[in-house]
Amino acid sequence: MKTKLRHPLLLTLHGVALLAALFMPLYIKVANWLGGVFGGCLMHRFFIYCPLCGGTRAIAALTRFQFLEAWNYNALVVLLSVVVLGLDVWVWIRYLQKKEPLIILPRWAWITACVLLVVYFILRNVLMIFFGIDPTGDLVYFWDAIRAVRG
Repeated sequence: MKTKLRHPLLLTLHGVALLAALFMPLYIKVANWLGGVFGGCLMHRFFIYCPLCGGTRAIAALTRFQFLEAWNYNALVVLLSVVVLGLDVWVWIRYLQKKEPLIILPRWAWITACVLLVVYFILRNVLMIFFGIDPTGDLVYFWDAIRAVRG
């Protein structure tokens, strides 16, 4: 007798996440190759960071349990990883308790995430441009030179 899968979408989403994690090393190699072909990141051409810049390096550092390094690469990605992991644990607890798991996030969660992205984008670039705080270290030399010229 066949048993019907409860919440196949939940299992599908976790399968996709697992595949993404398995293909992360390949993604990093392809991203580095494309960066060389196209001359790097478009945002770096404007000498600013996007809100997710350093995110791949942060995830890679998290997988090596190097939390401070991950935080320096992109604090927002680290925080979002913790939130997503917490939500995932909560979903699985509800699933195992045979309650309805939350699969689709409510609108307020998406709006909050978008506001956080914008605030982090502005904050990290203001800190780098005006105060020389650049934990990633990719653009600090450019902005240090600009500050030195302005003198």
